[in-house]
This record gives sequence, C-alpha cells and structure tokens, in this order.
Amino acid sequence: MFTGISEEMGKILSFKKINDHVQIEIEASLVLEYIKLGDSIMTDGVCLTVTEITDKTYKADLMNESLKMTKFDNSYVNKKVNLERALRLSDRLDGHIVQGHVDGVGKIKNIRENIFTISASPEICSLIVKKGSVTLDGISLTVSDDKNTSFEVALIPETLERTNFKYKKIGDEINIETDIINRFIKKSMANKKEERLDKNFLLENGF
Repeated sequence: MFTGISEEMGKILSFKKINDHVQIEIEASLVLEYIKLGDSIMTDGVCLTVTEITDKTYKADLMNESLKMTKFDNSYVNKKVNLERALRLSDRLDGHIVQGHVDGVGKIKNIRENIFTISASPEICSLIVKKGSVTLDGISLTVSDDKNTSFEVALIPETLERTNFKYKKIGDEINIETDIINRFIKKSMANKKEERLDKNFLLENGF
C-alpha cells in the first residue's frame, strides 16, 4: 500500500526481456534507504518487488500481465520515474490509499499551465469523479473535471517540481490507478442494482 506522494525521481537504466517477464533496473537513492529484498517500491504507479539491490540501483520483475496493463516498454529506458516506498502502519496518509495496481493507460490530451487533461477509456473514466482522487504515474491527484472519455487534474507547483510531470508533454502515455473506494462502490452497485446509493448503503458496506 502507498500514499501517492513521490519520494524522489529515479531513472530506468535497463529493460531486459527474460522468458516470460521483463527485468527492469532503476537508478535511485532515497528510496533505497532501509530497503531489503522482497520490499515494494512503487515505480511510476506500479508496485514492484525488489529482487536485487546495490548502493545506487534496484531491480524488479514485470510480468506479462503488468506489461499489458501499463505503459512500460523498452522506450522508457533513461526516462525519469516517480518512486515511493511502501507505506508503514506508523506513517501519515498524506495522499490517498494507493495499491500500485494500474487499471490501464491514458494519454495526455492537453496541458494548460498546471492543468493536465488525460484521455482514457470509458471504463476507466466511469470510475473517476470530480473532486475525487486518482493516481497518475504514482502521484495522488484530485480530479478537477470528469467526462466520458477524459478527465482533468490540476497540479500545484510543488508537485510539478518534484515529479516527472515537469517533463511531460501532449501525447505522453500515463499509468492510471482509479480510487479503490470508487471501484468497490461500482462493484457493489452492480451486484445490488435495485439498492440505492445513500447513507445507509455506505454504512452497511463499511464506509
């Protein structure tokens, strides 16, 4: 579990195909502190398990399913990625609950100062609501507008400066993870089509 608050930017050093998976190597510094084999580091929104560590790098495996669901391929070698270590129970939750399980890939449709318009499939957009949360390349952001096939997020200057969003341009792909609460509600409503989404429904389902 993560917060969606990037601790630093790393760089993808290699993307190596090995049988049924890809081994990815990331250059980093801060996120390597107190990290051991088997720990998780969210890499541009994808929860990766550390398989090798050096003083300046870590390696992890991307399985075929992850490759299908994310933007990652060999073209991302030498590109910057947002990094975050897994949340500890004693940590503050400054962003929102992020799993590191990408729902799909979107594309930057427009950039207007600090406002990014992201195009995505209707299925993903149906889980994104105005003033709700969404995770883009591992960053927890608040949705400022939502439509059937796109949505908008506004980034504060601090987020722009500390993340790889300052390098992004129109047409770039982006990993999207929708809010787990929205996914839970949608599934619950699908299973209980005749029930109304009100205060009692939310209380009965643990909210």
